[in-house]
Amino acid sequence: MSRLLEVACKRGLLRRRSQFGIARASLDARVAVSGKPLVDAYKEGQNIHGFRVNQVADVEELNLTAVRLEHLATAAQYLHLRREDGNNAFAVGFRTTPTDSTGLPHILEHTTLCGSEKFPCRDPFFKMLRRSLATFMNAMTGPDYTVYPFSTQNLKDFRNLQAVYLDSVFKPNLRLLDFRQEGWRLEHADVNDKTSPIVFKGVVFNEMKGAFSQNESIFAERLLNSILPSHTYAVISGGDPLVIPQLTHQDLVNFHAKYYHPSNARFFSYGNFPLEDHLRFVNDEYLCKFDHVDASATRVPPEKRWNQPKSEHIQCRPDPMATDPEKQSSIAVGWLCSDITNVQETFELYVLSQLLLKGPNSAFYKSLVEPNIGGGFSPVTGYDSHSRDTTFVVGLQGVSPQDFSKVDEIVQSTVAHVVNNGFEQSHVEAVLHGIELNIKHQTSNFGLNLLLSMTPLWNHEGDIVQAMKVNQAVATLRKSLERNPRHLCDLVNKYLKENKHRLTLTMSPDETYEEQKNAAERAILAQKLDRLSPQEFDKIFEEGQALVAEQEKKEDTSVLPSLKIEDLEDDIQRVPLIDLHVSGVPLQLAIQPTNDVTYFRGILNIADLDDELKDLVPLFNTIVAKMGTANYDYRTFDQMTQLKTGGLSLSHHIAELKNHICKFEEGILFQSYCLDRNSADMWKLWEELFNNVDLTDMKRFETLVKVTAANVANGIADLGHIYALSSSASLVSPIARRRESLSGLDFVEKMKRIAQAEDLSPVLSQMQQIAKKILNKKQLRSALNLSSGSKDNSLLEIQSFYEKLLGEAALKSRLITDGKGLVQENQGIHHVLPFPVNYASKSILTVPYQDSRFAALRVLSKLVTSVYLHPEVREKGGAYGGGAKLSSDGVFSFFSYRDPNSTHTLEAFDRTYEFLQKYTLSQEEIDEAKLGIFQHVDSPVPPGHQGMTKFIHDLSDDEVQLHRIQLKAVTKDQLMAVAEEFLKPESTGVLIGRSLIGRPNPALQKRPEKWTVVSHQ
Repeated sequence: MSRLLEVACKRGLLRRRSQFGIARASLDARVAVSGKPLVDAYKEGQNIHGFRVNQVADVEELNLTAVRLEHLATAAQYLHLRREDGNNAFAVGFRTTPTDSTGLPHILEHTTLCGSEKFPCRDPFFKMLRRSLATFMNAMTGPDYTVYPFSTQNLKDFRNLQAVYLDSVFKPNLRLLDFRQEGWRLEHADVNDKTSPIVFKGVVFNEMKGAFSQNESIFAERLLNSILPSHTYAVISGGDPLVIPQLTHQDLVNFHAKYYHPSNARFFSYGNFPLEDHLRFVNDEYLCKFDHVDASATRVPPEKRWNQPKSEHIQCRPDPMATDPEKQSSIAVGWLCSDITNVQETFELYVLSQLLLKGPNSAFYKSLVEPNIGGGFSPVTGYDSHSRDTTFVVGLQGVSPQDFSKVDEIVQSTVAHVVNNGFEQSHVEAVLHGIELNIKHQTSNFGLNLLLSMTPLWNHEGDIVQAMKVNQAVATLRKSLERNPRHLCDLVNKYLKENKHRLTLTMSPDETYEEQKNAAERAILAQKLDRLSPQEFDKIFEEGQALVAEQEKKEDTSVLPSLKIEDLEDDIQRVPLIDLHVSGVPLQLAIQPTNDVTYFRGILNIADLDDELKDLVPLFNTIVAKMGTANYDYRTFDQMTQLKTGGLSLSHHIAELKNHICKFEEGILFQSYCLDRNSADMWKLWEELFNNVDLTDMKRFETLVKVTAANVANGIADLGHIYALSSSASLVSPIARRRESLSGLDFVEKMKRIAQAEDLSPVLSQMQQIAKKILNKKQLRSALNLSSGSKDNSLLEIQSFYEKLLGEAALKSRLITDGKGLVQENQGIHHVLPFPVNYASKSILTVPYQDSRFAALRVLSKLVTSVYLHPEVREKGGAYGGGAKLSSDGVFSFFSYRDPNSTHTLEAFDRTYEFLQKYTLSQEEIDEAKLGIFQHVDSPVPPGHQGMTKFIHDLSDDEVQLHRIQLKAVTKDQLMAVAEEFLKPESTGVLIGRSLIGRPNPALQKRPEKWTVVSHQ
């Protein structure tokens, strides 16, 4: 189970990412702090606490030292990355290779975290979430591995989590009750009513029904199953809902015994905590108690290559969000490529994928996307190195079935064209520049992200240290190109043109698809029920009652380690900022160790735009930097951008006032970053865009509109709880109402209508109006993060940039929008979509950030999640997730995710105050809720993002520190006071909105509030 997050390593269920194992990891997983690595005094052959050092190597580009070790008794592998980074990470992982689609490794991942020998309380994982300051806690199942990672800045916390994680994986209880809760079970629909129908329940069962409610997930899963058909990739590691009920508890126990042995384990640690302490704990507490076993049976063999290409066609459900009902099909052409352990080859194939797929200068973009055959690239498109043999896929979504053969022919002709004509040198340099820049670009969880990206390569015993040395890979590629300028063309010829292991997969909607799935599930259920005796029927009811009793049992959690409030820092990490005016434009300057990278951000206020134009700002942000300028066509401008920057990005900006729940700043946030040596070029690119953007190319605009409409419609089921939260909040908050119109289902529907329009000239004209109105320095404010050595030069450059912008700088203070008129009466919105699971939300308007009650409400949201909603919605209700949150605009919201229930969950939300009245809150539970909040309040911030709380939200360090003090001081009386004021059902003057995303539900109309049904069918 990917507990709180779902990551791309869950096979085929999320969008594929172009990557190349560890080398890609060093791009995606960004450096956390700058500085030279500290070389530890480890020697190859040295023995440390039961481990032998096999390799010590500096990786200069990542400023770290890698130490590879092997456990002497069990042969367990260990990798430590020593880096002067306080955000330390740890993980233990196993190669898990299922042979069926029962979801064995996935359900085992869930069940191991439900109690262990030293920590026998139910579900210690979720309980540790509120007893820790972890910057990340999760567990995840990939197609051929399971990994349990965490990260934290606190040494005591590190030891606590390490103890719980290792005991969970090596000494789990694996109780039958937990298997039934997390995996699957037969149970009465109403567990307290023996006459109610018996149905399938289970967290993973419902999770996977939700995962496959998206056509993209169905397509991606089948693509992997079919292109790698001979071993573990041919099955669904997460579990097929129609096969999961075949799994037995004994299967689970046997799988753990085989795969969760130290001889099949890989340990990882990262950061500046002492390696010796990690090794001592791992060995003394666990590994010394095991002997060596032969784990070679878990290895995945290379796929046997095909002699001829293959084709396959599958069905899916109709997509109600499709812009053209006649063009709902997808097609993908995939090739099996290199062995994942060939590090240089996988790196070069990644480079090749960027050249072939990324941006308007890429070959497949020109041949497949721009002719508007479909709705843009499919989410499966890209180079994927998660499996033993890597794959390269070109996919197109929003296609007519009549165009399948045409698309296939275009793909093959494009490959032939590339082989014959090669790539422009400037295009190659742009890709290599992106690699160099991304190595230096810094984000907050480098160690963890590096682990997640390197796991597939390490899982197949590849050279992970060599793969981290990206500079060597680039140098090797350059030498190959010097020797043979056609080197990349030869790779295309080898892996694409002449490669017979090619799969063409197509998918089209079938109106009966959903009913076929439901009928198949009913048949499986009926088959199981037909075999039951009267005594076994009685047992189902008894087991249901036993599980409820277990879920409601008050537990002694004292066996679990925990941080204390006194372990928190007294003060925040303060950021020195300099406020300037450059050519009349406000500029916030932060001098930080940015690793020779300059970060620039600006906000253009749009308060004066007409509401009709404001609603189109997200589309404007998507297209404006992709249309070209008066001096450069869009291809040339894009190439210039990629050669000198990490891209020019624009997004909508909504920032609530810290002292008002109806007033907010709205604008456009534009940002970019570059190597210090390219800063002058970055300003010139922004100057060109502001002063000379050309929004007249209708054909280009049509392409961008179709791609944008397809992209925003993707992933609704994966993010269903986010859309439900946005929808319910929009009924009570004018700020949330604006956000819904810019990024919620309202905007998805808006883009659908725009893409369906026969004539887009009125919309293009509106894009021109927006550009004319806001692309100037009149309402501009900005921020710059850079190192001290580049300060003086950058200030001169940015002054020149501002002086050349149109208009006169006139922003004296932030322009504020007052949204009082947007608030609607209490009601509910039901978005009808054909999902087999639901997403429910309830929102309540409370108080702004600076109100003294805000801190208590924030703690209350965590408290309600842990002591009430998690057991009620997830454990009893079977939803994949559920909880409460307080957003920065003062909206207190409840939500559920991949939820088999609807009205029952809404009723549970409504009973929260009643529960709190009856429940005896302990100080320990209150403190745990506070710790959960401080995970976010005190989370690490990379140098390029320092000062953004002030710039974006106008919150000073002193104001953030005051909020921290208020959080620490929250009392039980304060919690109950805000609960009574805002959560009590009969509270007067409290605005409440509800939202449900899912199938038609007449039962909603029986509830007391008024429900509006919005059909997306």
